[in-house]
Amino acid sequence: MKQNHLENIRETFEDFKCLLPRFISVKEDLNLRKKFCSRNRNPLWDISNTKYFNTGLGSEEGLSSIEPVKDHFIQRAKAVNLIFNEIEKDPEMTLEQFIKILIKYCSVVSLTKEEHTRVSSFCRKNKDIFNYEAYLACGIKVSGLSDLILAN
Repeated sequence: MKQNHLENIRETFEDFKCLLPRFISVKEDLNLRKKFCSRNRNPLWDISNTKYFNTGLGSEEGLSSIEPVKDHFIQRAKAVNLIFNEIEKDPEMTLEQFIKILIKYCSVVSLTKEEHTRVSSFCRKNKDIFNYEAYLACGIKVSGLSDLILAN
């Protein structure tokens, strides 16, 4: 990982630690928690939009596509919620532990544009579903993904 990328992750980690009291104050209110997670998802795009977070996994078509779509198998807003829950459980978390959590919740797989559109449409109609669950519902097989999720 490049030094600049590590610095961006460190800064995001410091920001998230500062935001932890706010997360704790809104987590019991579903509407406020959802808004909080939505507002704070963009840093995850910035830091996970590198090869470091590419699992190398994807649908057969996505892996052979000339222009695959890199899809977060856990939507960023949902990942924010999971990450803040982890930070709350371990407020003394180290940067290295934070990076492992980012890898667990913010990594990407390759899909075709059409597959990505199907998954996005399905998830808009089924708001509590993770993208990786939508893959199955949409008939998209990502070999090795369940092993990766269970390993983390």
